[in-house]
Amino acid sequence: MIAKTFVDFFNSKLTQNLKNKNQTKIYIYPNFNGLGLALFIFFNFLIAVFYENNFGLLLSIIIFFIFFISIFISHQNLNNIDINENAEHFIESEKNQKIEIIIVNSSNDKKLNIDIDYDNKTIGNFNFIKKINNFSYPIKFKERGVFPFKRLCIKSIYPFGIIRTKIYFHLRSLIYVYPKAIRPPENLLFEFNMSNNNSPNDDFDGIEEFRRGDNLSKIAWKKSTINKKKNVKKFNEPKKDQKFILDLNRYPNIPFELLLSYSIYIIKHFFKKKLQLTIKHNNNNFHLKSNQSSLNEILKYFANVKS
Repeated sequence: MIAKTFVDFFNSKLTQNLKNKNQTKIYIYPNFNGLGLALFIFFNFLIAVFYENNFGLLLSIIIFFIFFISIFISHQNLNNIDINENAEHFIESEKNQKIEIIIVNSSNDKKLNIDIDYDNKTIGNFNFIKKINNFSYPIKFKERGVFPFKRLCIKSIYPFGIIRTKIYFHLRSLIYVYPKAIRPPENLLFEFNMSNNNSPNDDFDGIEEFRRGDNLSKIAWKKSTINKKKNVKKFNEPKKDQKFILDLNRYPNIPFELLLSYSIYIIKHFFKKKLQLTIKHNNNNFHLKSNQSSLNEILKYFANVKS
């Protein structure tokens, strides 16, 4: 009868799920308070045995039961937790930004009083009361490049503070750190219709005589001085399908890292305005469109490109 019970238990659905589940190991061990409580249970048991004290035996049994329940609850509090990570993250260098991480609670039980550590630093304390739980981690990189995630630890001393439970996650996604965006000089901005002398959406179309009602900020002062009459710069709004080419090979006099920062500024502007842009460098060509994937492809290249 007993043997059949054990066989039924090991063949049960719960046990099979535990055996077949491919999840990160849960580490359970007593903390300093837990070790103190364990020693207290041990000495109570010795006193009960040597002095035949029933109260000491009863007390040790009660405390041991609390100790055992704490282990069970601690395990359940971190069981069925997983990380749903994005394949790629894009961060601008020298800028404080946040990385979004999604924690999935596949059980119906609430997960309470849980600490999250990243790179051995505590991010915060959380309660996972939903199946999908989002939290963001502030991060900053001084240089561009491609970086792996550091180890993420989810830990808890719930419910009685005597048992520490941990899960370690080694995230496989990469962090692409692209150059810091720096505003280019006016001559480079003017080349891409981004100069202060014209609106971001205007295309230079020549010079014409000043008329009443024209914008004074568009007066061509040099031309006006030569002709001894006011002339204004004429601009036409570019079409959405107008194509610009940012060829990094055309600017050998600009330091390469600074050129990349100028380029990021231009690329972000074009993406925001939903304008098409072709980026060239050496034998590589990229086409910026209105979709995020085209931008990510360019940022990925700029994160690790060599001159």
